[in-house]
Amino acid sequence: MSGPTESGFYQLEGELKRQKRLNEASYALHTTLDLHEILELILSAACDGVEADRGTVFVLSQDGKEIWSKVLGGKELVEIRLPLGQGIAGTVAETGGTIRIDDAYDDERFDRSWDEASGYRTRQILCKPIQSRDAKTVGVFQLLNKRSGNFDDADEAYLDALSIHAALALENAQLHASAIEQERQSREILLVQEVQRAYQPEEATLELDGLHAAGLNVLCEDASGDYYDFIPLEDGRHVIVIGDVSGHGLKSALVMAQARAFLRAFASTVSPLVDVVNRLDACLAQDMSRGLFMCMFVAICDPATGRVAWCNAGHPPGLLRRADGSLEELEATGRILGILPDPTHTPGEEVVLGSGDVLLLYTDGVTEACAPDGTMFGEERLHALLRGLEVEKPVELLDALRSELRTWTGRDTLDDDLTVVAVRRP
Repeated sequence: MSGPTESGFYQLEGELKRQKRLNEASYALHTTLDLHEILELILSAACDGVEADRGTVFVLSQDGKEIWSKVLGGKELVEIRLPLGQGIAGTVAETGGTIRIDDAYDDERFDRSWDEASGYRTRQILCKPIQSRDAKTVGVFQLLNKRSGNFDDADEAYLDALSIHAALALENAQLHASAIEQERQSREILLVQEVQRAYQPEEATLELDGLHAAGLNVLCEDASGDYYDFIPLEDGRHVIVIGDVSGHGLKSALVMAQARAFLRAFASTVSPLVDVVNRLDACLAQDMSRGLFMCMFVAICDPATGRVAWCNAGHPPGLLRRADGSLEELEATGRILGILPDPTHTPGEEVVLGSGDVLLLYTDGVTEACAPDGTMFGEERLHALLRGLEVEKPVELLDALRSELRTWTGRDTLDDDLTVVAVRRP
């Protein structure tokens, strides 16, 4: 019986070295959750295992539309991104197949500009997907220039074995990074909520001789673009305001905070009311992001006389319920805020609150609240509710309305922010 050949011996020795390198890589990849460190470990294990001169490990983006990696650009790490289907690595990421090339310059998919910029000469390429046990592609190996000969089937088999460990490490690192980012965002959101609640509590009341008011703001998300405020003036009158920024969440909340600051500054220094609204509109139009706008109902109430000056900038009508049960609507007198830089708002016709009269202001979170079958609460139900209620305090009206909406929707939470203000003359 003849003994093993010299070539067979070297082949066996190479397989043992690869298996040892694979075991070492598997252990190392499970000792860290740092994504950048994991990418370096994967690349080192891949290059050593197939004797590649250099390479890149790409990661599939969260939206699945591109792959990305970080490479050295001078002394700094530079992020590179490729759409799926673009170039060799992008093609592998899209198809899940392997590409093996003996001379890169013979393949039209290869981008020579990388070589021209660096002075490097790419010859062989082995590009293979990094796939989990369930064959889900999470990244791509791209390895260049084998140090002896061309890449072969044994190199592909080694990357297949490494791929499972690499995929698990990448998924764990991404989950870890996502958890850290989510925790950071939660802390930021909590801070925004605390700041917002400091100047706009969920519930607030105002009780003066001749005027009682209550406000309610319920969030559907982490922060609200809805807004209400009671602003005292030096002459004893009060500005009562409600507003609604398009959309909801942090961006809308920031616009709302800006509008509140402007309005408080103008209300104490500018008159009449329509000039306050025009100045507010002009300021918002300068800074408002595209696609955002704000509607607002602003009233100046005099507790001594019951007189109410008001202006409605594209907001749902204010509802004035007289003590006899009749209802008046205070319709919009101007456009929404923040759209155009040349505001031309006009005031509404001044009204006088008599004893027992109630002014109700609300955002569309009230009328657009949906029942389980998708039917909106609507203006008619709101009008009927307001006509039928006999309350002594505005807060009682808000409690009744919130209870009615919970019954209508069949749940405690709503799909939109809910903000309501009620003003009553005792």
